[in-house]
Amino acid sequence: MHPKNRTKLADRVSRAAEATLAAQNYVAPIDVLVGIGWLDAGAVKRWRQGQVEYMENPGPACLRCAGLGDLEFLPAGDALPTRRVKANSARFAVVVRFSRSRRRYERQGLLVEPQALNVIIPSRQRCERQDHDQVRR
Repeated sequence: MHPKNRTKLADRVSRAAEATLAAQNYVAPIDVLVGIGWLDAGAVKRWRQGQVEYMENPGPACLRCAGLGDLEFLPAGDALPTRRVKANSARFAVVVRFSRSRRRYERQGLLVEPQALNVIIPSRQRCERQDHDQVRR
Protein backbone atom coordinates (compact mmCIF):
# COMPACT_ATOMS: atom_id res chain seq x y z
CA MET A 1 0.00 0.00 0.00
CA HIS A 2 1.29 3.43 -0.88
CA PRO A 3 2.22 5.54 2.20
CA LYS A 4 -0.18 8.32 1.13
CA ASN A 5 -3.08 5.85 0.92
CA ARG A 6 -2.06 4.33 4.25
CA THR A 7 -2.37 7.76 5.89
CA LYS A 8 -5.77 8.36 4.30
CA LEU A 9 -6.99 4.96 5.50
CA ALA A 10 -5.68 5.60 9.02
CA ASP A 11 -7.58 8.89 9.09
CA ARG A 12 -10.80 7.21 7.90
CA VAL A 13 -10.45 4.49 10.53
CA SER A 14 -9.84 7.08 13.28
CA ARG A 15 -12.90 9.11 12.28
CA ALA A 16 -15.10 6.00 12.09
CA ALA A 17 -13.87 4.75 15.48
CA GLU A 18 -14.43 8.15 17.12
CA ALA A 19 -17.94 8.44 15.66
CA THR A 20 -18.84 4.93 16.83
CA LEU A 21 -17.39 5.57 20.28
CA ALA A 22 -19.42 8.77 20.63
CA ALA A 23 -22.60 7.00 19.47
CA GLN A 24 -22.48 3.79 21.54
CA ASN A 25 -19.66 4.22 24.11
CA TYR A 26 -17.65 1.27 22.69
CA VAL A 27 -16.00 0.34 19.39
CA ALA A 28 -15.99 -3.07 17.73
CA PRO A 29 -13.87 -3.83 14.64
CA ILE A 30 -16.99 -4.56 12.61
CA ASP A 31 -18.32 -1.10 13.47
CA VAL A 32 -15.15 0.47 12.06
CA LEU A 33 -15.53 -1.53 8.84
CA VAL A 34 -19.10 -0.27 8.52
CA GLY A 35 -17.95 3.27 9.32
CA ILE A 36 -15.34 3.36 6.55
CA GLY A 37 -17.80 1.83 4.07
CA TRP A 38 -16.27 -1.61 3.61
CA LEU A 39 -19.32 -3.42 5.01
CA ASP A 40 -23.01 -2.71 4.51
CA ALA A 41 -24.79 -1.82 7.75
CA GLY A 42 -27.87 -3.82 6.69
CA ALA A 43 -25.79 -6.95 6.10
CA VAL A 44 -24.17 -6.58 9.52
CA LYS A 45 -27.60 -6.22 11.14
CA ARG A 46 -28.85 -9.39 9.42
CA TRP A 47 -25.64 -11.21 10.43
CA ARG A 48 -26.07 -10.20 14.08
CA GLN A 49 -29.67 -11.42 14.02
CA GLY A 50 -28.53 -14.80 12.67
CA GLN A 51 -30.22 -14.41 9.29
CA VAL A 52 -26.84 -14.62 7.47
CA GLU A 53 -24.26 -17.22 8.51
CA TYR A 54 -21.19 -15.33 7.31
CA MET A 55 -20.25 -11.92 5.99
CA GLU A 56 -18.05 -13.16 3.11
CA ASN A 57 -17.86 -16.16 0.84
CA PRO A 58 -16.15 -18.87 2.95
CA GLY A 59 -14.14 -20.21 0.00
CA PRO A 60 -13.50 -23.83 -0.97
CA ALA A 61 -14.92 -26.59 1.18
CA CYS A 62 -14.44 -30.35 1.36
CA LEU A 63 -16.94 -32.56 -0.48
CA ARG A 64 -18.63 -33.66 2.73
CA CYS A 65 -18.98 -30.04 3.90
CA ALA A 66 -20.46 -29.04 0.53
CA GLY A 67 -23.02 -31.88 0.72
CA LEU A 68 -21.39 -33.91 -2.06
CA GLY A 69 -19.69 -36.57 0.06
CA ASP A 70 -22.11 -39.34 -0.94
CA LEU A 71 -21.52 -38.93 -4.69
CA GLU A 72 -19.23 -41.24 -6.67
CA PHE A 73 -16.73 -40.30 -9.38
CA LEU A 74 -17.33 -41.21 -13.02
CA PRO A 75 -14.22 -40.40 -15.10
CA ALA A 76 -14.53 -38.55 -18.39
CA GLY A 77 -14.14 -40.53 -21.56
CA ASP A 78 -17.25 -42.09 -23.06
CA ALA A 79 -20.07 -39.64 -23.80
CA LEU A 80 -22.96 -42.14 -23.89
CA PRO A 81 -22.60 -43.50 -20.32
CA THR A 82 -21.93 -39.99 -19.06
CA ARG A 83 -25.19 -38.70 -20.56
CA ARG A 84 -27.17 -41.68 -19.23
CA VAL A 85 -25.77 -41.41 -15.72
CA LYS A 86 -26.25 -37.66 -15.63
CA ALA A 87 -29.87 -38.05 -16.75
CA ASN A 88 -30.56 -40.62 -14.01
CA SER A 89 -28.84 -38.72 -11.21
CA ALA A 90 -30.85 -36.12 -9.30
CA ARG A 91 -27.60 -34.45 -8.19
CA PHE A 92 -24.32 -34.23 -10.04
CA ALA A 93 -21.21 -32.07 -10.08
CA VAL A 94 -18.66 -31.58 -12.85
CA VAL A 95 -15.07 -32.20 -11.73
CA VAL A 96 -12.51 -29.89 -13.34
CA ARG A 97 -8.78 -29.27 -12.90
CA PHE A 98 -6.84 -26.20 -13.99
CA SER A 99 -4.19 -26.87 -16.63
CA ARG A 100 -1.27 -24.47 -16.28
CA SER A 101 0.05 -25.25 -19.75
CA ARG A 102 -3.29 -24.57 -21.47
CA ARG A 103 -4.36 -21.93 -18.94
CA ARG A 104 -7.91 -23.23 -18.67
CA TYR A 105 -10.01 -25.69 -16.71
CA GLU A 106 -10.26 -29.20 -18.10
CA ARG A 107 -13.10 -31.59 -17.37
CA GLN A 108 -12.01 -34.67 -15.42
CA GLY A 109 -15.40 -36.36 -14.94
CA LEU A 110 -18.60 -36.23 -12.92
CA LEU A 111 -19.65 -36.83 -9.35
CA VAL A 112 -22.98 -38.67 -9.50
CA GLU A 113 -25.31 -40.56 -7.19
CA PRO A 114 -24.35 -44.23 -6.72
CA GLN A 115 -27.69 -45.62 -7.94
CA ALA A 116 -27.28 -43.72 -11.23
CA LEU A 117 -24.12 -45.73 -11.95
CA ASN A 118 -26.26 -48.87 -12.11
CA VAL A 119 -27.62 -47.61 -15.44
CA ILE A 120 -24.28 -47.99 -17.21
CA ILE A 121 -23.43 -51.45 -15.86
CA PRO A 122 -26.04 -53.25 -18.02
CA SER A 123 -25.04 -51.18 -21.07
CA ARG A 124 -21.37 -52.12 -20.56
CA GLN A 125 -22.35 -55.80 -20.23
CA ARG A 126 -24.31 -55.52 -23.51
CA CYS A 127 -21.29 -53.95 -25.23
CA GLU A 128 -19.02 -56.71 -23.94
CA ARG A 129 -21.52 -59.35 -25.10
CA GLN A 130 -21.71 -57.74 -28.57
CA ASP A 131 -17.91 -57.64 -28.78
CA HIS A 132 -17.76 -61.30 -27.75
CA ASP A 133 -20.41 -62.25 -30.35
CA GLN A 134 -18.48 -60.44 -33.09
CA VAL A 135 -15.29 -62.31 -32.19
CA ARG A 136 -17.13 -65.65 -32.37
CA ARG A 137 -18.40 -64.87 -35.88
